[in-house]
Amino acid sequence: MSIRIAAGSVRRPLSLVLLAALSPLGALAQAPSAPAQSAPQAPTAQPSAVASPAPGTLRTVTLQEALSLAAKQGPDVAAARAQSAVAAAGVRRAWTAWQPELTLSGQFVHSSAAAELDLGSFVQLVGGVFALQPVNPGIIPPPVVISAENSRYATAQISQPLFTPAGVFLIGPAKAGAEAAELGALEAREQVLLAVARTYLGLQGIMQMMDAAREAEQVALQREADARAQLGVGMTVEASLLRAQAETAQARVQLAQLSGQYAQLLAMLGALVGEPVQPAPLETPGPQWVIPSDDQSPWEDTFAVRSASKAVQANEGKVTYDRFSWLPSLAAIARGNYNSNAGFTGKNTTYELVVAASVPLYDRGQRYANLHEDEARLAQARAQYESARARGRANWVAAKANLEAAQAALAQAEAQSQLAARVQQQIAAAFKAGVATSLEMSDADTRRFLAASAAAQARATLEIRRVELVAAAGRIASSLEQAEQSQPR
Repeated sequence: MSIRIAAGSVRRPLSLVLLAALSPLGALAQAPSAPAQSAPQAPTAQPSAVASPAPGTLRTVTLQEALSLAAKQGPDVAAARAQSAVAAAGVRRAWTAWQPELTLSGQFVHSSAAAELDLGSFVQLVGGVFALQPVNPGIIPPPVVISAENSRYATAQISQPLFTPAGVFLIGPAKAGAEAAELGALEAREQVLLAVARTYLGLQGIMQMMDAAREAEQVALQREADARAQLGVGMTVEASLLRAQAETAQARVQLAQLSGQYAQLLAMLGALVGEPVQPAPLETPGPQWVIPSDDQSPWEDTFAVRSASKAVQANEGKVTYDRFSWLPSLAAIARGNYNSNAGFTGKNTTYELVVAASVPLYDRGQRYANLHEDEARLAQARAQYESARARGRANWVAAKANLEAAQAALAQAEAQSQLAARVQQQIAAAFKAGVATSLEMSDADTRRFLAASAAAQARATLEIRRVELVAAAGRIASSLEQAEQSQPR
């Protein structure tokens, strides 16, 4: 048996994990190549020693458990949540337009010369010049200190906005923007979960193909042993032994390549989940996906479309604020003062109550520039919303068509696999009866391995297409939540 595997897509960066999860499965669609020219004396009687790709030290998880771990602790999901938290802080910033402002300031001033107002000295000066004397010198007030040599000042002020355009028109857009960011984080989580499911199912597909490759290796070893026995009694030629050895070598190369691809996807799965894990056995039941019908328009309920809709609302609110930002701002101010110099009032503490209004008349055209910029962003958000709706519907239609095609392909692949197994058994019986040649045996073995590998690939592809349909409706996370709620506690 001679199998050629394409190895051009063995290494992929983590950002292309969605394609890398499928690349190992498509490698088995290659046609068989010519047998390798190796010496018949090479000893190949022992089975291959390819290490198990699933180390026992790793934690074994089901697909549902892997998805739950990724949703809770995946680094990509955590980054999306942090971005959503940044946007949520904008809502608190918008509410600050209505919150009071409290300030407290103090000063200590040292002057080289004190400043005071002494009316008695002034009167004496005037009287000395004009020879005038006051009628009652007792009415002259004592000197008033304006600024002592060491002075202390303190001010406490609270300002409460009564009306502000920002507080009226910007809180709603901030809330819509935060909701859009939160929905965007949920969409990012859906894509991460889709990548986890593709990688997980790709690993299970490789496990099935490795089982087929191990079976092919055992068959090739049996053919090699039969050829050696026949060669020993002179019933065949060395070409038959050479062909059997080439089939054994090709089966082991196949196992080595699949083992490397398994290790690669296993590392990707650990990076997406947040810890090293390995898939459960193939017989383990998977999650029960919630797939809506077409009449429900599920693409309209995806996180991407809803996020784009909230982005339109946020930009509409910003445009409204720009159009009404000329409205006046009104604030109530209470101010308390302390001055170590009593001055003319004779008091060290005073307070003031102020109602202040501010009317923007012209701000160098900044308001009009902001208006035009936000109107352009609103047009962009509306276009992105329509684009998200169109893409969502296209993804749903494509995913549904791919699922139907995968179901048909799986039925055909399983039928071919069963037929190839029967043909191999018939050729083996005919070969023992002496009516079939070793070439026919080699061809039957090769066709059975290719059919078994194609069936394994079709089964994995069908499960991936089903998950893609669920992702097109934005229901991966909700399906997990329903499954967890239905589990007995």
